[in-house]
Amino acid sequence: MQLYHSTDCRGVSEVCPDKNRMRKIIETLEHSEYDADHPDIALINDTCGWSISLYPSGIATMENLDADDANPLYMKNISRSKAFDLWCRLAEGRIEALLQLGWQKRTQ
Repeated sequence: MQLYHSTDCRGVSEVCPDKNRMRKIIETLEHSEYDADHPDIALINDTCGWSISLYPSGIATMENLDADDANPLYMKNISRSKAFDLWCRLAEGRIEALLQLGWQKRTQ
């Protein structure tokens, strides 16, 4: 079983939110303010150390929090439906499937 948690735009964490709850958290992006303390929301898979953060602008970032490389992968123009799919895969621990989705690396 995978252990994971979400963090919403207010910084509140929830352990193992179900799919309905994940969808509701993603929907809060529609009402997030860019000047909020946490304009992004995140799902962190504590079992494998990977996270996916979602931003109101449609950007998603994915990073391994256990790795020394602090250069997260990213995708643009992520719909709320696609964001939900990404989070579901992460919650299930399907990292290899996620990495095959065309993430980009920021160039220095």
